[in-house]
Amino acid sequence: MPFAQVHSGPDVFEVKVPFANVSTSATNCFVVMDGGEALVVDTGAPTDEGAAVLDASLDELGIDRARATFFLTHLHLDHAGLVDRIVPDGAPVLMSAVDFEAARASRASTAFDASRRRLLAEGVGAGDASGYARYAVEPPLFDPGRVRATFVSEGDEVAVGRFRFRVIEVPGHTPGHLALFEPDSGVLFGGDHVLFVISPGIALFPDGADALQAYLDSLAKVRALGCSRLFVSHGEPRDDFAERIDWLDAHHRERLEEAAGIVAAGPGLTGEQVIRRIKWNVPHGRWEDISFVQRWCILMEGLVILDHLVDRGRIRREVGEDGLRRYF
Repeated sequence: MPFAQVHSGPDVFEVKVPFANVSTSATNCFVVMDGGEALVVDTGAPTDEGAAVLDASLDELGIDRARATFFLTHLHLDHAGLVDRIVPDGAPVLMSAVDFEAARASRASTAFDASRRRLLAEGVGAGDASGYARYAVEPPLFDPGRVRATFVSEGDEVAVGRFRFRVIEVPGHTPGHLALFEPDSGVLFGGDHVLFVISPGIALFPDGADALQAYLDSLAKVRALGCSRLFVSHGEPRDDFAERIDWLDAHHRERLEEAAGIVAAGPGLTGEQVIRRIKWNVPHGRWEDISFVQRWCILMEGLVILDHLVDRGRIRREVGEDGLRRYF
């Protein structure tokens, strides 16, 4: 059976849509059913295997796709990639306007050049900077004119039968990441905001806002909800999610201290030099042995850390005559 029931009241079914990624092998998509109504949370990555798994699950559950509501926690490939293959014409797809605009901006002709310039300024070599910059360009995920793209934000409600799910804005992993919370049952669909299998990556926000502070604030917001069940988009759920939230908060604060200490011990380092000296949780001793895509993830996370420290006045960034950004 391609799906499993993971909760009652409301009835929640989990569908593991396969997709091999850096640290995960599937996206956990969810179907909520009550009173003849259905809500599908995320769709998974655009592969033939994934489409077959999700299609079969929706068929076995008896979901009328034309009457179902589809909700996207965020607009990454492994969450929104099957919209055009699963969602019928005109069906509502609920999503964040912030993420929608960020994804569209990343596909603008200037996005690749801007990302490459930032990486070059941080001391990344020209060849690598071009390669990394390609990852910053989001591929088109679906045709927003074919489906009924509907923007939702903090405080909006999504009804499924007797249940009313509240939209919770939890920026960090993406600028417009959303979660869904049902207060009576305590069920929370958290997307990639809190994971157990990995520490979720944090995005560089297009407007230059402090993404790490946004993520820490979002962790505190979710902690205060007092949810009883957290459904995560990758890996297996656990009951100790409150402790995991505390761990993630402490983890990022420790990284901040580590990075600030590296700058204090080596004033004038470039951004890449600082980032490469941080002790990342990867099974490789040499930078060159880390896969290219994982190095990109590390660099983006490192830039988020440096931006936060600069924003908070803990370190300063200076641009030298060679055009390189150095940290003091």
